[in-house]
Amino acid sequence: MISVTHRIESGGQNEDRILVERSDRRTIVAVCDGMGNGGRGAQAAELAISELERVWRGGGFIDWSRTLRRIDQLLKLQVQGGETTCVVAEISDTGSCRGASVGDSGAWMLPTGSPIRDLTINQVRARLGSGQAGPSQFKMQLMGRLLIASDGLLKYVRLTDIKTYAARGVEALIDSVRLKDGALQDDVAMILVEPCAPCTLNQA
Repeated sequence: MISVTHRIESGGQNEDRILVERSDRRTIVAVCDGMGNGGRGAQAAELAISELERVWRGGGFIDWSRTLRRIDQLLKLQVQGGETTCVVAEISDTGSCRGASVGDSGAWMLPTGSPIRDLTINQVRARLGSGQAGPSQFKMQLMGRLLIASDGLLKYVRLTDIKTYAARGVEALIDSVRLKDGALQDDVAMILVEPCAPCTLNQA
């Protein structure tokens, strides 16, 4: 079984969004980081999350790469000038993990005693809403912790310390990228997934 904790905090733009839902021994997690003038980035991220949630609640097998391609075209039509990154992952209670991503948010597997694995290393930078998004798929077994986050965390956290911070939880991860005055350099959204028993879903 798995445990999921999550946190989102504004660094000024307030354009990051997350999704965490559970159904039938499966959990969906997603992070979107919007970009665009006039609030269109936030609108793009919100619509992307809404569509992911709608598809998830429809049940059955979901092709996440195809879903992101469809959302890309939807955002291009409905949120002109607004774009968003997206990482979405579906994790079963047995630890099977699969998903897709676009943009520069990321999914990092943090295995104990092994190097960090970037599940989104091959993703295309074009965001949802550009009309050119080419989602990159990933699939693997949950090994240690899985961190899904926007670049407001991943761009500033020290790679050598990430496992230590993750072991302390989402609050420690947030604090690791704070400036001395307590401010953040960018919006930060993160979801931390790890094996546990019994399973819990909670927000820090």
